[in-house]
Amino acid sequence: MTAAIMVLATLLGGVTGFINVVAGGGSLLSLPFLIFLGLDASSANATNRVSILLQNLVATGQFKKEGVLSLRESLSLGIPASIGSVAGTLLAVQLDERFLKMTIALLISSMAVLLIARPRMWESCRVTLWPAWAKWPLFLVIGAYGGFLQAGVGFFLIWALVATAGKDLLRANALKASIALCFTVVSFVIFFSRGLINMEYGLALAVGSMIGAWMGTRFSVVKGNKWIRYVLVVMVVISALRMIFQVLGS
Repeated sequence: MTAAIMVLATLLGGVTGFINVVAGGGSLLSLPFLIFLGLDASSANATNRVSILLQNLVATGQFKKEGVLSLRESLSLGIPASIGSVAGTLLAVQLDERFLKMTIALLISSMAVLLIARPRMWESCRVTLWPAWAKWPLFLVIGAYGGFLQAGVGFFLIWALVATAGKDLLRANALKASIALCFTVVSFVIFFSRGLINMEYGLALAVGSMIGAWMGTRFSVVKGNKWIRYVLVVMVVISALRMIFQVLGS
């Protein structure tokens, strides 16, 4: 790796780390970059987990320090997500990626509509009637997708935490980081054991992403739910359009 590429990877990592912690969709930038560097799609998907793992480790620690994260609650939801991640990492490569991306784009587009039309849904904590056992299948599926591709999984985690756990965006983001940390550990171990991870590229991205994650945590805590929603709207719309164009162009 040349010095120029290392600097570029670190800068991009900073951007993706910030985006992933505040909203989601940062992997839609890092995955094409890793492929541009010469990795095939499978290795890029695997290598990206180094950055995701370390940025969520930083974010989880910071959110806990700020008093907006319950590790007990994150573990209760991280367990089914981690189980799903095993299946996603091992088996989801058999899915039709074109169909999967179009489905995800439609779901993300629906989320964008709700973000704009129902802001109070995202900006305040509410009492929810979903029992713990009912959340498990949902987080199992989200974890499976996270194990498969990772890109955009933060959007689904936020939606699930707002809709089923009654969290506002700040606390949903905190839980999102800790849950993603749980299932990314699982995916990382599997990908690493299969020799698919390029640690040099992964760590170069991770250096920047950890700094970006810390900045994203501070932004979330200081600016609060309204500003998080603004960033989330932008990233959701961009991510949905990008996935739709990818499918139509393939």
